[in-house]
Amino acid sequence: MKAVKILLVVLAGVGITGAAGFYFFFRAAVPEYNGTIHLKGLKEEVEVRTDDHGVPHIFAQNREDLYFAQGYIVARERMFQMDMTRLAGRGELSSVFGERTLEKDRFLKTVGFYRHAVKSYPSLLPETREAIEAFTRGVNKYLDTVEVLPREYFFLKTRPRPWAPEDSVACAMLMSYSLTRSKKVDLLMTKLLDQAGPELFEMILPSYPDFAPTLTGKGTGQASGDLTWTGKAAAGTGTMDLDFPYPMDIAASNWMLFSGAMTQSGKALFAGSPDLSPTLPALFYLMRLKGGDIDAAGGVLPGVPGMGPLGFNGHFAYSAVNGRGDELDYFIEKINPDNPDQYLTEDGYRDFRIIEETLHVKSGDKIDTRPLKVRISRHGPMISDVLPDAPAGCAMQWSALDLPAGDIDGLIQLTRAENFDQFRKALSRVRTINLNIGYADREGNIGWQFTAAPPLRKSGKGSVARPGWTGEYDWTGFVPFEDLPFDYNPGSGYVASFNNDPGGVSYHLTNFYLFERAIRFKEIMEKQADKPIDFHRLRELQLDTGSTVAQRWAPMVVAACRKDPDLAPAVKLLSGWDYKIETDSSAATLFNYFYLEMTGETLVDEVGEELWKKGLRREYLYYIPDLLLSRIAMETDHPLYDDRRTPQLKENRDDIIRRAAGKTLDFLSAGHGDAPGDWQWGQVHQMAFDHPLGGKLPFLNLDPVPTHGSHHTINSGFWNPDKPFSMSSGGVIRMMVDFSDIERSTFISPPGQSGHYLSPFYDDLAETWASGGQIPMHFLTGRDLPNLLALLP
Repeated sequence: MKAVKILLVVLAGVGITGAAGFYFFFRAAVPEYNGTIHLKGLKEEVEVRTDDHGVPHIFAQNREDLYFAQGYIVARERMFQMDMTRLAGRGELSSVFGERTLEKDRFLKTVGFYRHAVKSYPSLLPETREAIEAFTRGVNKYLDTVEVLPREYFFLKTRPRPWAPEDSVACAMLMSYSLTRSKKVDLLMTKLLDQAGPELFEMILPSYPDFAPTLTGKGTGQASGDLTWTGKAAAGTGTMDLDFPYPMDIAASNWMLFSGAMTQSGKALFAGSPDLSPTLPALFYLMRLKGGDIDAAGGVLPGVPGMGPLGFNGHFAYSAVNGRGDELDYFIEKINPDNPDQYLTEDGYRDFRIIEETLHVKSGDKIDTRPLKVRISRHGPMISDVLPDAPAGCAMQWSALDLPAGDIDGLIQLTRAENFDQFRKALSRVRTINLNIGYADREGNIGWQFTAAPPLRKSGKGSVARPGWTGEYDWTGFVPFEDLPFDYNPGSGYVASFNNDPGGVSYHLTNFYLFERAIRFKEIMEKQADKPIDFHRLRELQLDTGSTVAQRWAPMVVAACRKDPDLAPAVKLLSGWDYKIETDSSAATLFNYFYLEMTGETLVDEVGEELWKKGLRREYLYYIPDLLLSRIAMETDHPLYDDRRTPQLKENRDDIIRRAAGKTLDFLSAGHGDAPGDWQWGQVHQMAFDHPLGGKLPFLNLDPVPTHGSHHTINSGFWNPDKPFSMSSGGVIRMMVDFSDIERSTFISPPGQSGHYLSPFYDDLAETWASGGQIPMHFLTGRDLPNLLALLP
């Protein structure tokens, strides 16, 4: 017994020692938020005040020191995240991760994000280059002086190289590419046309519905139809994640603006919520920057100086939604059979521009180099060998590669603008990140502006891959900024964007607008009538969970299933339901899966199993089948409801409803039990924040948090159809500004400010965000925050 006791004491001691070692190993990388640090490179003292959630407020006496300090502070919390973004921009992920990221690097090197960043950097405005270079010096000062690097480097057995100014430009370009809607949809549409034929293609190709609201209230003016593909689409369906490190495929953002004429206070109200896929650490880093002529708070894209596309500068607040513009086309080049380095044009064969790139691949303790030959036609880089689903001989033309990468110019100027005219002037330099940015100011004015470089095409709309050898579908230029959609002080006194059509545009912008959430907002405002909006009501609007899709379809489900006893549970749940996607609702769970099955049962026989499951079924393409079903919902005997797989039967809408409802009940019973009380939305619909190394080090991941909302709600909560109902997108940064009381303004970016595991700010905002909460911005009281870090020359 004595020996057993001794052994237990020894084991307990080892356990305590191990736990303490684990704790101190990770805590050693967490920075201090109080004290004094001397930094060579600063000109004057800089104060960094940090709030209770790790949000830094930087107070500098000049712009150069401000950006230097910003680079230093962001690097302290997010260096590993910044480094992964920089490696993606350079196409050098494999120098850290080895063979597993080689295909990504081949794609990134082929497209040439870093090549274009280097080429574009000299064309940036002098003040932008000064900001980037000061930011770069701050990042590198952190790297020169840090004693304990982020612990990810220990496990990866590597360390970050010095930051370069061009790295910041490449970071912005990666964001631009990630927000480009047509990069995947055009390839899917090409395959759809090839496999399903022109009649079904015309039916499925999205165009904005005439029953959905536009921002201006004017018609869309954009007809559907885009048939020209006559080649052979790629056979497979690729799975490479081309959005690393910015997983932005599911961009269902919103902003809502109310002028002083609509509010109780007579001052403007503003709410912004860019909704994207979750990341750990958070995609954005909340900051306050004050120095020289800059005074702004909002979300920073780590690696890029200034503010990102959501902020408040004391004069106005602004927030972005994805404009969803079609700024990328694919062209099929005819290769010279006698010379693979030539391609056909209307004037004969022309030489590809050849660039010899080098891939760097980690192999054990060394880095191997491999050559990569990049061929570039007049349309752009040849991507068939590096992009899944691309047809043979395919070139990619993207506006961002044809224009200087000057978006950072506009974002830097945005922090210093004071009115709507200056707001638009700043955004005139943002041409490759396709956004619709809402604006509300302290004088009670509201407005919005699109940023994009929509191509002017000789023919067609670029919805499918084009023959490149004729010149018939070539681009001739870009829509000038002056002709892009915008509005100022609309007569209604309010305006909101949910990635929907601006209206009143005669040229082609995109086929990819969303519309369901815009319909919901319109219904809410019609009920609001002349009642004024206050800050509390604004928060309710931002967190609204009403589903217009459920409102449209649930009564039809009840009517179609009422006489079938096997479907009684569905009828019981949906009868009297308020159509809100709340965490305590079992009806929400049933309806969400039903609608997935309804779209599938309607379309899978038309497009085929593979094209449905690996294409149209994906959550980032949900609007295509949703748009189609919204148009035929009231046509009981529409031909699409008749299942081609059962030629002996002629199904109608209600037959498909009953089939989908039956499959839904089977799915829920098999996975969650027979009791509908166990089907509550919050039990199945949860947001997971996973670390890039979480597959190998699962303790770095967070426990999933239950959330409200779905694809179709203002408080959106997209979920993965392959892993029902795992949430794949939500409001990853939110902000609300009350111009009658600036200090009431709030923001949040989950799950936390720090990228360091065991930091108190690693995950402290996840639950607050999931419950709809935000944290104070402290725009007027930031200097009173108790935590003070003094940065001295």
